[in-house]
Amino acid sequence: MSFENLSATWVDEPLTDPGVAADAVDLMVSLGDRRRGTFTVLICDPHNRYLATVAIELPATFSLEPSPAQLCETALHPFIPAAHTAPGTALVLALGRPGPARMTDLDAQWAHAAATICGAAGIRLLGFYVATKDGIYQPALTESAAA
Repeated sequence: MSFENLSATWVDEPLTDPGVAADAVDLMVSLGDRRRGTFTVLICDPHNRYLATVAIELPATFSLEPSPAQLCETALHPFIPAAHTAPGTALVLALGRPGPARMTDLDAQWAHAAATICGAAGIRLLGFYVATKDGIYQPALTESAAA
């Protein structure tokens, strides 16, 4: 997946297609964001088209403490009331992080937390992605993350 695959009119396309969404994440989460560790929110309209991006820098210890669920909740907290003021708003979320391409347990914990928080808040989550120097992928939820 690469932002170079995006068409010139990608902002007019819904981010419900995982390939387009992954390419949009690749565009919005810079290599610097991935090196530092960021939580990126792509905000979409009721038709699932891209509107804006907000990147939140994570603490250097984000993979250790506090838990991914606590950090995800803190990062999403201001978006919940904002999304409720614009009914139909949808989100694409991305964890930009250093390290190996896949940290299965950590990535799955973040994905599970994001899905749980958005679901409880009634916000449509179009996808959760992990962005590393090696590329973009969607983590699978594992039983340890779901617990």
